Amino acid sequence: MILSERLRHIVDMLPNSDCIADIGTDHGYILVHCINKGLCKRGIATDINKGPLEIAIKNFKKYRVLDKIQTRIGDGLEPLQKGEADTILIAGMGGNLIVKILEEGKEIVRSTNILVLQPMQYPEILRKYLNENDFRIIDEDIVKEDEKFYHILKVSNGSEPPYEKEVFYYTGKILIQKKHPVLREFINYKIKNLEEILRSVPKDNKRYNELNQLLLEFKEVGEWM
Repeated sequence: MILSERLRHIVDMLPNSDCIADIGTDHGYILVHCINKGLCKRGIATDINKGPLEIAIKNFKKYRVLDKIQTRIGDGLEPLQKGEADTILIAGMGGNLIVKILEEGKEIVRSTNILVLQPMQYPEILRKYLNENDFRIIDEDIVKEDEKFYHILKVSNGSEPPYEKEVFYYTGKILIQKKHPVLREFINYKIKNLEEILRSVPKDNKRYNELNQLLLEFKEVGEWM
């Protein structure tokens, strides 16, 4: 089984665990890989729809791990019990949806050791939520696949001060510290995108000032890289 670039980076962020819960498991490849590589002893695969779980079950049978993985249908974290998974993975969803899942499943979230979160869009919304709700980002990665950028966050319970600059919610502070080469590409992409948007926004508009300030912060961080 060959994992995509995005999935390989997600796996690299997962800690050794007794049980990994993969929320919205889709094809189930990550749990197959983790069990076969000894990264976890067992897994829980959930999805809101029956169809994806049936596909995942076929893969679990194919790779002979079905006896080590429970499959459950349900919305968000509803299928989980408190404390039964020491790592929770939520990947392949928008930042807004991940925030909704975390907010609605607070008791489950607080009972786990590590969250690995991979938003498909709006990583800034997810980072801001985590920062404002007593979570601590302990590691970050970013990967480019099919001309799109994907942020991967490793999170624990805890807290950290509010970010000094708005741009840090977009870039992540750890990625800046790492001088991550893909982050350089992401910053250049965002600068071009913001410059294009600003050309269509009237300068006397409040939104123009907000976007222009964000653009200046992106350029500043780009100089640090």
